[in-house]
Order: sequence, then structure tokens, then C-alpha cells
Amino acid sequence: MFLLTVLSASIIAGSLCGISGVLIARLRLSTLVFAIAHAALFGAAIGLFLNIDPLYTAMMLAILSSVIIGPLSDATGVPSDTLAMVMFSTYNALTFIFIFLSPGPTLAAEKVGGILWGSILAVTRTYLAVLVILAYLYALVLALLWNRFQSILFDRRLAEAEGVNTRLYVYLLTILSGVAISVSLKIVGGFLVFSLLYIPAACGFTAENIKRMILLSALIGGTSGSAGVILSFILNLPVGACIVVTATVIFIAVSIYAYIKRKQKTVF
Repeated sequence: MFLLTVLSASIIAGSLCGISGVLIARLRLSTLVFAIAHAALFGAAIGLFLNIDPLYTAMMLAILSSVIIGPLSDATGVPSDTLAMVMFSTYNALTFIFIFLSPGPTLAAEKVGGILWGSILAVTRTYLAVLVILAYLYALVLALLWNRFQSILFDRRLAEAEGVNTRLYVYLLTILSGVAISVSLKIVGGFLVFSLLYIPAACGFTAENIKRMILLSALIGGTSGSAGVILSFILNLPVGACIVVTATVIFIAVSIYAYIKRKQKTVF
């Protein structure tokens, strides 16, 4: 049952990251989400400091950063990418400070390693239930607002010209990405979660349209998660690293397949 719980959680977390990665890349929000990923890591460090579940503090910090970074950029006139790097640097420093200040037992390799590169021991049925609920809400938001999202993903300027409030939807997608990142920390870890966002997304971009990109990225993200967990069990290695290595191997295979397919189209 424990292995089934871990595999289910890794599939859901990997799929959410894969979908978020495509949306982020299409909107060119990589730098912003990089800062949000480190906000989640900082939140997890606060959880260790306060001796509470890092999942909830990571989610709070990720969502808070997702909410404020856009409006703060608009209010100050500082480019969002520059502001994101300022936040990234600050979050990075504060993460290590709070880890250092945490109670003695927290500094044990198991607890610190859990938020840095993931741990299957942190996966519980409660965590799986939270993942299922968040995945359902994520899918519901995408389904209800897909027409708006699709027009923005196709051409944001054209969507603005048609009267769509693109900032609102971009902020919402940023928040969804922040949630996906924070719930994936327990499995992948803060140092590697960014990889799980973009490696499946890179595979997704070999598809022909946005829907197929999202579906392929979700499939590869989920496959990478489950296969990485099994590899971690077999080799007794950190689960986050195994997931990312597995995703990289899949990316290489998909890239070779896409190259061969393009060559065949050119010939015929």
C-alpha cells in the first residue's frame, strides 16, 4: 500500500508539473516561476523551523509570491524578470538561514534532504489526498476557462486586442503553477522541482498543437515520476534525482523520435 501511495502521488505531481511547464513556457514566465519555486522551498524551510508540515507553509509562500509578483512589478515599474531574480536571491538566502536556525533534530540529513531533493518517506495518504483534491481543482479551472487560456497561449497580444484581461489569467496560471510546485516538493525536492517542470514540457513541444503538448507533457511527467520512484527503490538513491534522470532519458528518446519523424516528412 505504501508503494502504491507513493506511485500515485508521483504520477499526479509529475503530471501537474508537466502541464504547468508547458503553460509557463508558452507565456515566457520561466524566470517568475523560478522565483516561485524558491519561494516554496523557503516556505518548506519555515515549516521545518516551526516544526509543522512543510507542505502547507511551502504552498502558502508559493501562492503568496504568485499573487504579489505581477502586481508588484506593475506598481513599481521594475521588470517582472528582474523582480523575480531579486525575490529568488532573497528566498535562497532565507531558506538556508531558517534551516540553520531550525531545532537540532531538524538538521538531520533526512529532514533537510526531504525538502532539498525529495523523500518517499514524506509521502502519506493525507498528502496523496491533498494532491488528488488539488489536481481536481487544477483540471476544473483549466476546463472552465480553457477558451480564454487558449487564446492567450496562442497570442497574448492578439487576446489583449480582443479585450481579454490577460493579466488576470496570467496571474491565475502563475498561482496554479505555484501550487503544482509546492505540492511536488515532498517528492522531487526544491532543488530539482524546476527540472520536472521543464523536461516534460520540452517533450511536449514536439507535439503539433497546444492540447497535445499539454497531454504529452502530463503523460511524460507522470511516467517520469512513477518510473523515478521505482528506480529510487531499486538503487536506493534520492527519489528526486531519480525522477529527473528518468525524465531526461525520456526527453532524449522523444527528441530522437521527433528528429526521425521530421526527417521522414522532409524526404517524403
